[in-house]
Amino acid sequence: MKKLILFPQDKGGIGKSFVATLLYDYLCDQGVTLKAFDLDHANSTFNRFVPEAEFIDTDVDVGKLAVLDRLLLALEVADVVLADNRASGGEKILHYLDEVRLPELQTELGCALVFLVVANDDKDAISQIADLVDRYEDKVRWVVARNLRDGTLLRLFGQSNTRRRLLDLGAVEVDVPCLAEVTRNRLQLADLTVGRGRSAEQLHLLDRSRCARYHHQMAAEFRKANEVLLP
Repeated sequence: MKKLILFPQDKGGIGKSFVATLLYDYLCDQGVTLKAFDLDHANSTFNRFVPEAEFIDTDVDVGKLAVLDRLLLALEVADVVLADNRASGGEKILHYLDEVRLPELQTELGCALVFLVVANDDKDAISQIADLVDRYEDKVRWVVARNLRDGTLLRLFGQSNTRRRLLDLGAVEVDVPCLAEVTRNRLQLADLTVGRGRSAEQLHLLDRSRCARYHHQMAAEFRKANEVLLP
């Protein structure tokens, strides 16, 4: 099964693009045939760090969302398609999935639809995940990236009914630990992913060392979800 991996949440500022870059690095390391897309024409965060990512402008009327056919057509040449969504763009993605009946066409297309949701202790973010679970339940595969940048407990999410339902649906949880702020800022200034930061000469040796350690940590986390993420 090929995989189409989407970040369907509307909520901005929760770390979707950062997690997308980490996952891109991991998938590249696994040697999969990969196509990446950035659906955020306004900020282009993902494309800044991953220049290979192609743009799809979703700032269009719903009648023109056939531009997203490119995601499915890319599966003809790639085993994994990864698309980073823009803030407030999630509903258009979902409209498109429902319009083409993608959840029902997965077997015919030879692909599995994977929702990667980012969890933190923001009530709005958790509520959006709950709405997604209500809407799609077992029609998609689920990966939950627990963003630990503000702490390791995530009490609100951890005790939520939303988390319990996700686990009942077979969701795989991966932890995204906090990366030292100084290193993260330098990566942003240099437009580098963590994986590329390991060997970037423009970074200080200490930053490269932090990137190497963090990249190793994330590889261990993503391996938990290999069955869902890899073809």
